[in-house]
Amino acid sequence: MIEDESGRIRLVGDVLKGKNLVTGIIISALGAETSEGDFEVVDICFPGMAPQAYGEDSGKEDAMDVDGAGSHAQTEF
Repeated sequence: MIEDESGRIRLVGDVLKGKNLVTGIIISALGAETSEGDFEVVDICFPGMAPQAYGEDSGKEDAMDVDGAGSHAQTEF
C-alpha cells in the first residue's frame, strides 16, 4: 500500500515479489491503476547514495574535524 495526503492505493505486481517494503521508506514506482483500483507496479526504484569524489583531491585533509583537534588545529600557549 502506498499513501500520501490525498489517499491510499494498494500496490500489486510481480516486480514486488521478494521485496520487503516497510512504512516510511521512499520509493519510486512506475505503473498504472487497474480496473480494480489497485496500482500495478512494473518497475520500482530505491534511493541510493550520491556519487563520491575519488582521486588526488579526496585525501585526509578533507576529513571533517568535529572536535577541533584535527591535524591542522593550532594550539596557542
